[in-house]
Amino acid sequence: MKRIIKHWMTLPATGPLLGLLDQAIASGGKFLLGILLAAQLGLKAYGQYSVWWLGVLFALGLHQALITQPMMSLHASKKKLSYLYRVSAMQGIVMAGFIAVAIALAFFTQKVELPLVVLLCAAFLQQDFLRKLCFVRKDFRRALVIDVALYSALLGGLLSYHWFFGPLTLTVSMVIIVGAYLFSIAVYLLPFRDKIRIPTAADLFITVKEHYQFSSWLLGAAVLQWFSGNFFLVAGAGVLGTQAVGALRMAQNVVGLCHVLFLYMENSVPAEAARLYAQYGKKRLLRYLQRVTLRLGLLVATLLVGLYALSPWLIQWVFGREYHEYHYLIGAYAFLYALVFLTYPMRFFLRTLQSTFPIFLAYTMSAGISMLVAFPLVRSWGMSGVLAGLIGSQLITIAIYTLFLWSNQSRPSPFWKMR
Repeated sequence: MKRIIKHWMTLPATGPLLGLLDQAIASGGKFLLGILLAAQLGLKAYGQYSVWWLGVLFALGLHQALITQPMMSLHASKKKLSYLYRVSAMQGIVMAGFIAVAIALAFFTQKVELPLVVLLCAAFLQQDFLRKLCFVRKDFRRALVIDVALYSALLGGLLSYHWFFGPLTLTVSMVIIVGAYLFSIAVYLLPFRDKIRIPTAADLFITVKEHYQFSSWLLGAAVLQWFSGNFFLVAGAGVLGTQAVGALRMAQNVVGLCHVLFLYMENSVPAEAARLYAQYGKKRLLRYLQRVTLRLGLLVATLLVGLYALSPWLIQWVFGREYHEYHYLIGAYAFLYALVFLTYPMRFFLRTLQSTFPIFLAYTMSAGISMLVAFPLVRSWGMSGVLAGLIGSQLITIAIYTLFLWSNQSRPSPFWKMR
């Protein structure tokens, strides 16, 4: 195993094809994981897992706002390896905090579930950070290795347990998932014997301050983003039960094949956008975002239309008859993901210019309206109310981004109007 990993590490590290292949593995692995868990756990238990996963996503939003998003935008102006050491030290402190919370929960609650959720947060965030670090350094090869390790262990572990011991339970699934993330992290660390460089407290404080200044609006936006979209899922779980959340999560997993392209954008576009802006200015940045939007937009549209057309057959064949009555959710989520795609280049533009207040404002408006109308809407319209709320949140976000870009006279025309 160690020889295989070292051989991979001698291959060329850069190249967009390797990056796209890595995103395909990550999204394909998540898709297969969702299918396996949904089929094995059933609607109710899978819904409970989905509710727990909302907590992981909340932690991910804060983590990205404080550490990974600033790193991907600020690294271009630093051009020093010492900066990445300081960011890694920040990451280590965050992980130590999660582990301490998990130990405390295990000691005081005497229950397995909550400590497992916290450990999942820690392992998931650490693996996500390592992937982002690989993309910042354009080391797509290393990112590919740790993702292959992750999803091989995930799917192999779950299928092996089912083969030898019978149907999966929620607790066993969580243990295997946490173990797979830890294995992926170990694979990243295994072949390297570089000396660990611990930054001084003064240097670390400077980096923390820089990230906080960059993230002053993004941190609030991360909290509000979670509420703007996920609060409708919380309302769905409270009013309709975890079974409804399981059905919604099933639809999201199917349409989530688009995450191949979304993750590719998130991991590669901000770094390249920051480089172009630092070297050539706004005009070159906008042209780059226009080109990315048009090219990837065609792929996203093709994929969403194909998934919607195949949804009745796909759900019954993959998930089973228990899920078939919810095939209409695929069409709603396809439209939702088309709107989500449009917000990506807008946010990249704002983040590259370190103008993050519009992001905060959009999430503030969306979250405020969501918290006001979510429970009444779900009580009145049921599942349709959840879908209307999710779509409405994205429309609010797009409207605010568009108004800001058009009203700011000091900027050139938005990327979609560039010639």
